[in-house]
Amino acid sequence: MYGDFDKDLLAQWCELYDRFVNKDRHHLATTINKCSREKLQQYLSPDHPDIAVFLAKTKTKITVDDRLIAYGYLHFLDGRFWNQPNWHLLNGFIEQSLNGSRYILTRIKEHPIARAIPEKNRFKLDNTLGDKRALRLRHHWQEVDFSSQLEMRRSDVFNVFIGNQDFVKIGLSPFAGSDDMSWQHDSTDERGIDARIPFWCCGAKDEVRQLARLKDVLLAAREQQVHVLLFPELVMTETLQAEISNWLAEYNAFDPIIRLVVAGTRHVIDVNERNVYSNRCTAFNPFGDIEWEQEKRQEFLLMAEETGKLFGIQVPAFEPTNQSESLVMRHTDLGVVATPICLDFLCDTQWKVMPVDVFFVPAMSPNLKRFHDNCRVVGSGRGAAAFVCNAQPNDKHKGVFAYRPAKDALKSKQQNLFLFTVEVEIDMNYD
Repeated sequence: MYGDFDKDLLAQWCELYDRFVNKDRHHLATTINKCSREKLQQYLSPDHPDIAVFLAKTKTKITVDDRLIAYGYLHFLDGRFWNQPNWHLLNGFIEQSLNGSRYILTRIKEHPIARAIPEKNRFKLDNTLGDKRALRLRHHWQEVDFSSQLEMRRSDVFNVFIGNQDFVKIGLSPFAGSDDMSWQHDSTDERGIDARIPFWCCGAKDEVRQLARLKDVLLAAREQQVHVLLFPELVMTETLQAEISNWLAEYNAFDPIIRLVVAGTRHVIDVNERNVYSNRCTAFNPFGDIEWEQEKRQEFLLMAEETGKLFGIQVPAFEPTNQSESLVMRHTDLGVVATPICLDFLCDTQWKVMPVDVFFVPAMSPNLKRFHDNCRVVGSGRGAAAFVCNAQPNDKHKGVFAYRPAKDALKSKQQNLFLFTVEVEIDMNYD
């Protein structure tokens, strides 16, 4: 049970939505647009709707009147569920299986960053255009892969953002790059049709120097009143990550200024298999405890020319990571947040349909052009904001990017050699 929605009603809602919206959205929108307002009102408040009987009746043939009846049911269910209490406290998703497919129930609602954008600076989102605008539904039954392991829980890291809090300050620290790290390969372990070999990051070339940089960044972030601190992909080691946890516990926990540290990623060896690693992102709360972890899902490949430059061997290579099935998200007072890693943010079809409001993305890429493009995609789709920290320590334009779906671009300010900050307006006045 979810409020007064039992499992049968949820199943009927899912089937109704799938049949008339997912599979026939344009016909439904056209029917609504052609219907007079007076006539449409007759369908919007159905008396004692028997959805099960209606679904059975419309299995083989659908008339114009059927579409109007279906829309009345959808509108009724949408409004009724909108008023269910404590939606944001749910652990996991409401799910349904239908005709061999898996669906999750998502909700369209402005998060604090989007809500703070002045009307004149806003882009029109996809759900305010075309057929979606005609339907004006605030819930969506989204199809997802059966293999995806979805983790959604409540996190209180931003529970201080209440009252007069009108901005969140993001710190981005490209404090190291690929040249600062040590890389290994195994030319005897050829795999795949192209005989590619595994390569991985085995640590920092000068961990003492990197540790000193890291401490300087943490101190500067606290001095600058940073709320969220983000590091790049594959520039962390176990020692560096432990330092972040210990530093937060010692210097931040008593008076928590920094609310979240997304500690980049590192390769974590799988002791049970040869040349297999996890590319793992760890997020810490204000007290130095692990708030969540996300592992990379997409395979990264090097062309023979790139492998030659790195290892002096002209063969294709790949990152031998356990390609995770997990997508980890957290309900917070800043919205639903997630930390997809580099290629996952760009290419993963499942991340593209998740109801994420704010992305924090650790990356290791030659530049950020594709990230700019995908930020616009997630921004226009759900109004999401995104912050990218790339392992390019000597170039601001390649190292950091901050985005919200607005006509005026966010501008970062350099605080020291390895820390950039951006203040993002938020509106914490929920409906």
